[in-house]
Amino acid sequence: MAFVYIDVLLFLGSLVVLLKASDVFTSATARIGLAFGVSPFIIGATVVAGGTSLPELVSSMLAVVRDAPSIVVGNAVGSNIANIFVILGVAAIVGERIRIERELIRVDLPVLVASAVFLLVAIWNSPFVWYEGLLAIVLLAVYVHFTLARPARFDETVEELVEEHSTEEVDVASLANTELGQATAETRVGFRTYGVLFISLVLVFLAADGVVRSIIAIAGTLDIGPEIVAITAVGLGTSLPEIAVSITAVRRGEPEIAVGNVLGSNVFNSLAVVGIPSLFSPLVIPASVREYALPVLVAATVLYYFITQDREITRWEGAVLVVLYGVFLLNLVELV
Repeated sequence: MAFVYIDVLLFLGSLVVLLKASDVFTSATARIGLAFGVSPFIIGATVVAGGTSLPELVSSMLAVVRDAPSIVVGNAVGSNIANIFVILGVAAIVGERIRIERELIRVDLPVLVASAVFLLVAIWNSPFVWYEGLLAIVLLAVYVHFTLARPARFDETVEELVEEHSTEEVDVASLANTELGQATAETRVGFRTYGVLFISLVLVFLAADGVVRSIIAIAGTLDIGPEIVAITAVGLGTSLPEIAVSITAVRRGEPEIAVGNVLGSNVFNSLAVVGIPSLFSPLVIPASVREYALPVLVAATVLYYFITQDREITRWEGAVLVVLYGVFLLNLVELV
């Protein structure tokens, strides 16, 4: 039993390294993209948006390699539930209320619900196979294409990217494309940036492998399914940085960042984090995920859809979301 503490320490250490290395890798990739003249908007809508789900994606890929496919769906479902209940709940409590943009309600929220329902339908009879994974990736590509077709939605992300990696402050709304190109052209990269990119990518894979190995070891020692550890520890652990980002965004008067972060991350998790690993091996879905965790995810997503119809999430609604996460965990423990 004493070995479980070592495995827990390995899990926590690997998770911290994984999250930090993923953040560094995303930043280096964005900087290199700017230096090569890639549109800051495209970088923001793809590299930066997808970067928050990089830990889940790499962990899921390595879980398939380690012959532990149950971790994949547990990882994605656990992260999505934590995103809705914990991130949005805490952000609403701290900020008193979160106001929602009308376009998110009309387009992104229905896509979020559709991605959760797709996941439920696809894995209901288990396993999740390659052609379902391919369909998931196609659906994600359609969503990204729609996002790229509306540059105004990422103005703030574009501005942050340019200001972070160039020498001037930039007001994206007042810049023409040529001026924006001149601003991004000031971004320079050298061997150090490429070195950081390579080292961070290596650390991402090493740390993700440590996370997967420790999950398997902890589950074996406690005689529980690896998916239970993935749903709880990984799901909540990978959401911690996003909680900090969301709280900061709300305090800065930019609650749409918190909402957009959760929406994009959940859609990516449902479609890419589950879809890509299934191309290499069928994903067998444990009963605890199929019969409990996944229906909870769909219910949470639908609840999120309805409470945002008045274009805001109040403090008491945020508190309800956090309480529901506690209830979810308690019932999950009883299934063990």
